[in-house]
Amino acid sequence: MIVATSATSWARPGLAVAGTVVAAVTIFVSVAVPWARVPRQLQLIPPVLFLSAMLTLIAAARTGFGLPFMMMAVLPLMWLAIYEARWTVISITTLTGLALWLVTPGGHDASPSATNVVVVVFVVCAVGMGYALQGMVADTRRVARELREQRAAFENAAMMLDVLPELVSRFRLPDHVITYCNAAWAAQYNRTPGNAVGQPLEAFLSDDELAGLSSQLTLLGPDAPVLEDTAERAVAHHPGQWLHWIDRYLVGAHGDEILSIGRDVTARHNAEAELAASEARYRELADNAADVVWRFALEPTPHFDYISPSVEGILGYPPSYFLEDFGRMLEILDESGRAAIGRAFNGEQVLGRFDFRFRHADGSTIIGETRTATVRGGMQGVSRDVTELRRLQATVAALALRDPLTGLANRRLLEELLDAELARTQRNGSTLAIAFLDLDGFKSVNDSYGHECGDIVLCETAHRLLDVVRDTDTVARVGGDEFVIVYEPNDSNSRHLIERVERALSTPIKITATEVAFCPASIGVAETSTVGHNRVALLAEADRAMYQQKRAKVLRAGRGGEAAR
Repeated sequence: MIVATSATSWARPGLAVAGTVVAAVTIFVSVAVPWARVPRQLQLIPPVLFLSAMLTLIAAARTGFGLPFMMMAVLPLMWLAIYEARWTVISITTLTGLALWLVTPGGHDASPSATNVVVVVFVVCAVGMGYALQGMVADTRRVARELREQRAAFENAAMMLDVLPELVSRFRLPDHVITYCNAAWAAQYNRTPGNAVGQPLEAFLSDDELAGLSSQLTLLGPDAPVLEDTAERAVAHHPGQWLHWIDRYLVGAHGDEILSIGRDVTARHNAEAELAASEARYRELADNAADVVWRFALEPTPHFDYISPSVEGILGYPPSYFLEDFGRMLEILDESGRAAIGRAFNGEQVLGRFDFRFRHADGSTIIGETRTATVRGGMQGVSRDVTELRRLQATVAALALRDPLTGLANRRLLEELLDAELARTQRNGSTLAIAFLDLDGFKSVNDSYGHECGDIVLCETAHRLLDVVRDTDTVARVGGDEFVIVYEPNDSNSRHLIERVERALSTPIKITATEVAFCPASIGVAETSTVGHNRVALLAEADRAMYQQKRAKVLRAGRGGEAAR
């Protein structure tokens, strides 16, 4: 267009050359420079330069508005509108109109009034076109940006789904054709995602999975959009592998679809199977054990969740009797057992090993040795019937403190009881006495008639001593033919006790059908009022007094060692 314009048409040839050069340079630079890498503000330079070139050419033209450069001045304004800089377009358009008004009055073909009208029309048209174009470009770019963002989000979501270990697929509800699957799903069935999409789902699933799918699809719908498969499914082509599926009902523009997510639960399935087998083995052991094995839970209310059948053989009640109501167990416990359980529930006591006393169905008392352990939410333990064992232990304990021949207290029990009585009488200021007895002539009975007859003498002596003392007094056998009586001499019932003992032992004892033995006792007495509240000193003083009396008897009788021990 510049070349086609004759040289005589230019009113200012110098400006024409300058405008031409600026336009050419602008076109070259706009093509050569990678503007996508240039900051957005600098990208405004080419359209502004091109607009300046057009204004320069308009100013250089002789015919003013008749030249086509006026129309070309609109191009950079439209170019500027692409940058969505609305106020920039309006400002530059206004300045362009002002520049046209300044440069065109020198023309020969237009009057000043016509020039003003054309400038106003140009400005209005340029502003309107720029404003409309800017809006269109802005909307187009916004839509394009949203599409790019959505595509990026979709690609990111697809990438994230591909790195998930879960199996994700999507299929149409009417024909079960796969519309999407992630890499894990495709790899599970030895496919690539591209090969799997478009194929029917039935081509990949095992019979077990198909059964699960059928049951899921009968329940899925708008009213139940999310459904978890209640069973773990075996996988086709992978023996021993188990998957757990969750399905979601989707309403789409092109028909309803199902989104399925599967998780490999092989490790959990095998662990649960092993646990179930182990529990079955231990339950079999517990069910056949002689002891009662039980498990107790606190929530939602205290109850047994297991108790072995052996409870019926021990307590006389079937397991169901206690499984139905834990309170029934409390009802057959004694008071101390109920109190111990209450403290355990409140965290005040750890039972560990404890003897409970139960009331058997027949009314008898059963002692159950119970070992407990605290578990989450409750307790578990083992109980065994130790009724006979505890009876035997009590018998053994009694034998350890009693003389096996006479049943009297032995020396060990005497010392324990004597210490307790000394402490008591010392506190209340009363007097305690000890009578130490040694049977006279006992050795002769043993030597003449044998030890069986000697045992008869000892048992009869013990019986006679118990008859003359109070119930609160202590009688002990501390040696072969030595006895000790612990009593309170100032008690009204203990007065003249020694005389009663001497009379009781002075009566002959029948040792055979035709023979009797005469074994009176030498008695030595010691009291706390003279010796003090010391057990050793008190026994020693009574023993000394007893031997002193025995020697006196020997001297009076004029006999030698026959009466001595």
